[in-house]
Formats: sequence, C-alpha cells, structure tokens
Amino acid sequence: MKYILPLIAALLIVSCKTTDIVKYQYKSTTMLGSRVLTVTQDSVVSTFTGRSEPTRVARATTPEEWSELKASVSAVKLGSIADLESPTNKRATDAAPYGSIILSTKDSAYHSSAFDGYNPHASLTPFMAVMQKIASKR
Repeated sequence: MKYILPLIAALLIVSCKTTDIVKYQYKSTTMLGSRVLTVTQDSVVSTFTGRSEPTRVARATTPEEWSELKASVSAVKLGSIADLESPTNKRATDAAPYGSIILSTKDSAYHSSAFDGYNPHASLTPFMAVMQKIASKR
C-alpha cells in the first residue's frame, strides 16, 4: 500500500507533460544574416538580422495555416527530432543556408539537428513545405 502513493504521484508528473505545440520556429542562417520565422496560433512573425538593415514583418495566423502546421508534425516524435539527420550537407561549404527547427510546447522546446535550407529529414519535409508556404505569404 505504501508504494501506491509514490507510483500515482510519478504517473501524475509524467502525464502533466504536454505534447501540444504552441510555437513553431524555423531558423535559417547564411553569411549575410539570420532569418527566423515564428508561428503561434495568433501570429506569424518573420525577422531578419544581418549585414543589412534588420527587418520584422508580422501578421495574423489563419486557422488553415495553424491546422496545416499541426497536421504536418502529427507523426513526428518530438523527443527524437534532434537525432534526425539531414539528407544532404551542402551547408558545410556555404552551398546552402544552415537551417533548424524549434517546436515548443508549454513545457519544453524541441530543437532539430541542422539541415540544408528547406531540406530536412524526410519526416520533417511536410512541416517545411507548410513553413515555406507561410513564409511566402505576405
């Protein structure tokens, strides 16, 4: 009986960790600067800092964009995105931007491994397609 209470407490602590993503980010870095695209349920913010004048563009997120983002990562295991290898390595010779993804929940942030531009591991390709579409919309 004395083991039941600690077991229940441990289960409650583990079950409190949420997997609902509240913020999606894509970072792209080149020799000229760094661009960050951040999408929350309320807003899409694109920032650029680098050799030229810094810029910041913001707009509201549409319900369709938010739904597409959620669907694009539904099969991705958040805890393993750091271990997903890039299919190419052009960024090592400056032939492609250095890209990375950060998926944030209320409790944690999950960082992907580096990849070339918009060319991540195959399981993250649907997500990058949606982010590209969002980035091109003004």
